Amino acid sequence: MLTTHLEGDLWVVTLDDGNRNALRPETFEALAAAYADAPDEAGAIVLVGREGMFTAGLDVKWMAAAGVQELTDLLVLFGRTLMRMWTEPRPTVCAIEGHAVAAGTMFAMACDHAVAAQGDWKLGLTETRIDFQIPDFGLELARHNVAAHQVDDLLLAGVFVDPVRAAHVGFVDDVVAAEDVRAVAFGHARALAELPRVAYAGTKRRLRGAAAQRVLDGIESDVAAMVAESPVGREAAK
Repeated sequence: MLTTHLEGDLWVVTLDDGNRNALRPETFEALAAAYADAPDEAGAIVLVGREGMFTAGLDVKWMAAAGVQELTDLLVLFGRTLMRMWTEPRPTVCAIEGHAVAAGTMFAMACDHAVAAQGDWKLGLTETRIDFQIPDFGLELARHNVAAHQVDDLLLAGVFVDPVRAAHVGFVDDVVAAEDVRAVAFGHARALAELPRVAYAGTKRRLRGAAAQRVLDGIESDVAAMVAESPVGREAAK
């Protein structure tokens, strides 16, 4: 479901399984590898999905069939991948042409800039709606992106938002006509790539490095505690 190609000076990473772009362990492994494999000549990385569906989030069918250890491993891998994306030294831009639910919204926040299409699309950190808590890595991204006075209301209630409100609260940065999303995202990525690379990478590290390291240092215990209180964990404890 994941492909990469070099388009001029941009490394384009595309999620497209032909369906809902539901995320499994192999997706995160491939995504981390795609970022690591970005060639030196790539000045920025652009993450795109498919028309109508950036990603529906984690594969809930896979999660329903998973045991405690499998679910724990998935979420730890997810969190590590997000922190890898969030601290990527090069500029990163996200092009969202459809729904970006839960993990999809986290992908948007993990990029330096996110461009979403106008339309009846859903975004938001909606984990509480399916009886899951939001791991620390998701909370950290929200605290760095979402307007502080709206974090609690949005996350506790698992609110769905449309692209316009997503931009208003901070889940994404721009909302443009659907046909313009990739052009705007690519243009913004190229503009960021023109900035001095060392200064850009260093400033990003200063902005996010300590928070990302704190998340990574505690990720296994945080996820284990969350999974224990999830439907899977509660069922296993019976």
